[in-house]
Amino acid sequence: MKTSTRDLHIYESGSGGEFSLLKGDLVLAESLFQTIYLALFGGNTEASTLGNEVQSQDRFDYWANAVIFKNKPSKQFNSETERTLSNIVINTSGRLKLKSAVEQDLFFLKKIVNLEVNIVILSTNKIEISVILQSIPNQTNKQFQFIWDNAKKEVIIDKTI
Repeated sequence: MKTSTRDLHIYESGSGGEFSLLKGDLVLAESLFQTIYLALFGGNTEASTLGNEVQSQDRFDYWANAVIFKNKPSKQFNSETERTLSNIVINTSGRLKLKSAVEQDLFFLKKIVNLEVNIVILSTNKIEISVILQSIPNQTNKQFQFIWDNAKKEVIIDKTI
């Protein structure tokens, strides 16, 4: 029996994640892409939601953190990845810190899939983050790629390979 997870289809427009629409309806997707995107770029970048968030500031994180997971901070997305990208210098040391942050954000996936993270410095302002998933039930191996523009402080390209 084939099982699947369905989520709203998110894509990167160069100005933050956008929902896909088709004839006025939200498009659903059967991929872990949405989960990975939100884990890396959808959390509270100012402070961890594990009790360290700044109460006097607005949180610009994934809406479900406050609505669905309000009383379950351990289930909230924290975006250590995005926070790290905002605080590192793009060099070898920064690349290693970023890899660790991506692995921390995606740790919860290790229960269902083997994953590998690769970080490549493309230029002084661009980093490629690749997440390779292996042994996904009912799916072939997948690779998800995100290009981070450090000058713009945002994901400028995302794709599934």
